[in-house]
Amino acid sequence: MLIETLQRRAAVFGVSLLMTGMTLAISNSVANANLLGNPGFENPATPAAPPEYFGAGASWTSFGGGIFTVSSVVAPPHTGNQSLKMFGGCCSGAFQQYPTLPGETWNGGVWMQNFSGDPMTGGQVAAVNIEWIKADGTTQSSIIPFISNGTFTAASPRNVWTLQPISGVAPADAAFARLVVITGDFLPGGPGGAPFFDDAFLDRDSSVPTKPASWGLIKNIYR
Repeated sequence: MLIETLQRRAAVFGVSLLMTGMTLAISNSVANANLLGNPGFENPATPAAPPEYFGAGASWTSFGGGIFTVSSVVAPPHTGNQSLKMFGGCCSGAFQQYPTLPGETWNGGVWMQNFSGDPMTGGQVAAVNIEWIKADGTTQSSIIPFISNGTFTAASPRNVWTLQPISGVAPADAAFARLVVITGDFLPGGPGGAPFFDDAFLDRDSSVPTKPASWGLIKNIYR
């Protein structure tokens, strides 16, 4: 039902939505080397209390207006002393990208929380994507623009850190794999509340995903 709703809404905007299979061996992925810089959003350090720091911090490229790193005084992180808070309509987010070869498997993910201090409402969705980027470093693949795990919504349990994994194989025209954390009102009901993100990871894996799973979909209109 969620997928059908997103597909209908995407048709209104003329947006392409994709599904992906993924390997569920998350422990193996986490054990591999994490390529991301500042995966826990700890740098730079924020004040012990608001004001919050705008943006996802070092190593990340932020987009949209509702992106803040917050200390443990504002909300409990998954690990460390800080986490990423994002809110608003489509779209706010941050990304990092790394060179890839066609056919390489990439495993990524991030921990998300629906914090009761600012709970998600309405159509707010939090997602983690892998975008496949061409050699110019900015244009999405013409074969598979992106894959998404956008199943974290206002209905997700509150005050529980939940691992949202994502995995996929780079298409023939991909030169970069880009991990994106993003939020927006991707479902009916408008924006509300703020998902929290922590401890993101991305690694290159030579294996091919063998266990299919259906993930949520997300419209691609933040460019």
